[in-house]
Amino acid sequence: MKNRGKRPKRARKSMHAKFASPRWKMLSRRVWKTDLGGDLPEVVILILSNEEFRKFHASTAAAKRYIDDHHFLKRKLIKVVFVNQSPNDNGTEWLVVISHTIESTAAVLAYQI
Repeated sequence: MKNRGKRPKRARKSMHAKFASPRWKMLSRRVWKTDLGGDLPEVVILILSNEEFRKFHASTAAAKRYIDDHHFLKRKLIKVVFVNQSPNDNGTEWLVVISHTIESTAAVLAYQI
């Protein structure tokens, strides 16, 4: 019988040994963060009003300035990339997911809620 998409147990064990399980930390009522430690990636989730998001999303420079000014990440950003945004006609806020890579690039996903 073929191994249908399942990894061998050895591969799964070694993958988990590289970093601890992510733990979310509430930085404020509208900001959560998890950090995999050291130079490994970190993720920040923000809840922004429509007005805050409009300013944040005005340009990559505006998003970079917002993120750096709030000190969410371990180091200053070199680059911000807007990966995707999903508007909702009835939404009043935005759920913004920021993935920070070891190269200090932030990939931003946004969902209007």
